[in-house]
Amino acid sequence: MNARKIAVIGASGLVGSTLVERMLATGSHDVLPLIHSSGNAWRLARLGLELWPLNLLDYDQVKTKLVGCTHVVNCSRGTDEVMIKGLANMLKASRAAGVTGFIHLSSVAVYGDPPSPESVSEDAACPRHDKESYEGLKARQDEMVIQAARRGLPSAILCPPNISGPCSYFLLNVLQALGSRQFALLEDGSAPCVLVDVQNLCHAIELALDDASTEVQRLFVTDDENTTWRQVVDGLLPLLDSGFMVESTSQLVLSEARASVNSSSFSIVRSLKHLVSSTVREALRKDPLWAKVDRELRKSVTYLGSAMEEKLRLAIEGNLPVPRPPKGRTINANLCAQQLRGVRHSCAKAKKHLGYQPVVSFADSMEAFRRWYQATHHMNSAYWDLLKRLYQAQEG
Repeated sequence: MNARKIAVIGASGLVGSTLVERMLATGSHDVLPLIHSSGNAWRLARLGLELWPLNLLDYDQVKTKLVGCTHVVNCSRGTDEVMIKGLANMLKASRAAGVTGFIHLSSVAVYGDPPSPESVSEDAACPRHDKESYEGLKARQDEMVIQAARRGLPSAILCPPNISGPCSYFLLNVLQALGSRQFALLEDGSAPCVLVDVQNLCHAIELALDDASTEVQRLFVTDDENTTWRQVVDGLLPLLDSGFMVESTSQLVLSEARASVNSSSFSIVRSLKHLVSSTVREALRKDPLWAKVDRELRKSVTYLGSAMEEKLRLAIEGNLPVPRPPKGRTINANLCAQQLRGVRHSCAKAKKHLGYQPVVSFADSMEAFRRWYQATHHMNSAYWDLLKRLYQAQEG
């Protein structure tokens, strides 16, 4: 019987499933994989491993599952309620179970987008975030873990950037955006792209099991290489058609694209205007009751005169749109704007406190992703030409 029993919460995700695989391979720990959704659970199910479902919003269930566990690794992600209430339940149940190490995965996103130049180090101040944004939720989670540590739960907070390697969601998103012409490189592609291979991140988690403390602090975990976006794109090009050309863009275009995404956030006034807009009214008029209400409203407005009627229309819908000639596909603003982050987060503190050293290089990480992708899509099979046409038809 191993001395440690480690609960991996979110074991069906990219990091969780990789971590469980590593621990099973070494046989160094008793592992309890806890899952909320299927995700990558097939990776663990094929090993004949029993998987335990867990509702993080049910405290009694969380408490029961963590009995006897010495360590908890939180790789979970979900709705706002899961991320906040679910984490509160995990922390409370971990204290009740006498857990000696709670490892929480945060994100470099808590340092802003774009982050300040000072965020090369974890000591930089975090900006204020919208509480409902991903960055805001992760920052709130960090504070909850810090408070739990102060109350006696030894913890560690690891902050990874985008995660690479086999099954990487980030690399899949970049590849898909490239293939659909929705990605453009910022100028010559020399902007920093800070990455961590999933194996490197899991290695850091394993090291953190011995470093959990009541004086918890954030630790950046990266590949510790000066990787650029051009290198990432070049690493993915072999998976695309030969002769594929990558478009370029400017800092101004990306800044405007990001501003446009940010300005599309929820607004009560904007929502009310939409509800009374002609587009919505036209849809509602298909219902007899709403059609009658609409007729009565329109009749009332006509009594105010044409000038007032026009003012109301402009207040609700704005100026009539001027048709523009169709353009090519737009870029993926959220993804492409990451090239504006411009900061290389240093993992020097993780090296000092954890003894962390990356075990997988960027070049090996990209090669592993390509091998996995080619095998998954049967790119080296005799049926690849047919499969490629089917993929293209599905996407287009």
